[in-house]
Amino acid sequence: MTDPIMLQLAKLQTQNRNFEEDNKRYSKKLLERDEEIHNLKLEIQSLKDELLFTNHKLKKEGKNNETKTTSTRRKK
Repeated sequence: MTDPIMLQLAKLQTQNRNFEEDNKRYSKKLLERDEEIHNLKLEIQSLKDELLFTNHKLKKEGKNNETKTTSTRRKK
C-alpha cells in the first residue's frame, strides 16, 4: 500500500477509536442520568404518599373537632 493510503487509514482508525470512546462516555452519562431520574421519581412518589397521608390525617382530625354549627331556624 502507498503512504497516502496508509496515512488515511491511520487517521480513520484514530477517528473511529475516538468515536468509540465518546460513545462509551455518553452511554455512561445517560445511564447515570437515568438512574438519577429513577431515584428522583421514587422520592417524588414517597413525598406524594406522605402528603396524601397527612391530608387524610388532617381531614380525620377535622371531622372529630367539628361541632354542630347549623342554625336551628328553618330555611325557606
